[in-house]
Amino acid sequence: MKPSGKVRTLRGKIAVSGGKAERQLILNDQLINDGLRVTGFFVWPDIATSDSSRSFSAILSYAALANGDVRMDAGDNTQLGWAWNVQSAAVPSPSPTLSAVPSSTSGYLNQLIDPDHIVNRDLFISFRFTDGASYNYMVVCEHMELTDDEAIITIIKENSQSIE
Repeated sequence: MKPSGKVRTLRGKIAVSGGKAERQLILNDQLINDGLRVTGFFVWPDIATSDSSRSFSAILSYAALANGDVRMDAGDNTQLGWAWNVQSAAVPSPSPTLSAVPSSTSGYLNQLIDPDHIVNRDLFISFRFTDGASYNYMVVCEHMELTDDEAIITIIKENSQSIE
């Protein structure tokens, strides 16, 4: 795998209804030797206020989530990124500032990305168990050039099959 030095940013807004939402961000273009490594995954409410009590859990995955009860699962090889914000009824002290709400480094919003992955076909963002509202998202990716062998290994991992 060789980084090309190019960065791609996927961003948009998604409305959550009934606790869930899903959108396909990348569609299989049959160019299996072009891959993306996700380096950043950020989610925040469309209205960020210091007294926001919105809770969300968002998942980046290679495939659409099968049902509405799918949770964040590091044991599921199709999931590669997770972002969440769980607010309690009481506002913590000190209360967050506007700049802290959309930050992935604050204690209020969290993100994890599996560093051992390459997306070369499909990418989905899914919200589950999330307060009904609109949420912004931004996925930052590094373009990777893959050999045929690397592309095949990546496809095997995308399909949640073991390569060990």
